[in-house]
Amino acid sequence: MYASILLPLALPKTYTYAIPAAWQAVVRPGMRVEVVFGKSRKYAGIIKTIGADKPKEFTPKEILNVLDTEPIVTELQLAFWSWLADYYMCSEGEVMTAALPSNFKLSSETTLILNESYGDDLSMLDDQEYLVAEALLIKKEL
Repeated sequence: MYASILLPLALPKTYTYAIPAAWQAVVRPGMRVEVVFGKSRKYAGIIKTIGADKPKEFTPKEILNVLDTEPIVTELQLAFWSWLADYYMCSEGEVMTAALPSNFKLSSETTLILNESYGDDLSMLDDQEYLVAEALLIKKEL
């Protein structure tokens, strides 16, 4: 199965991604999924449509992860976004960016690097900070 994914970018169309077999029974239009666009940029896109037709022009990349258990956008809202994009002469990705709260958007990665000058004393940290610091002591970069 293949999904047409709406990305939070000013792109003229949606892009098709392959749905891994493990998620084919789970995914539905309106759910957020993590995909790679370009060489290595990761984005949280929204499934616009699902179909069985494989693109003839290219081999689609696979969806990396399903971020929701239920759709966060209805099919009616997706149709409204399409109308808005047409009416205001912008892309659906731009409408998506304006419509969704920022915590629903995954548009970059954060890299944590151990600051060696801090030392090994982790007593001042709360539980979550301690877990991150302990992982950094082991791996040096997350």
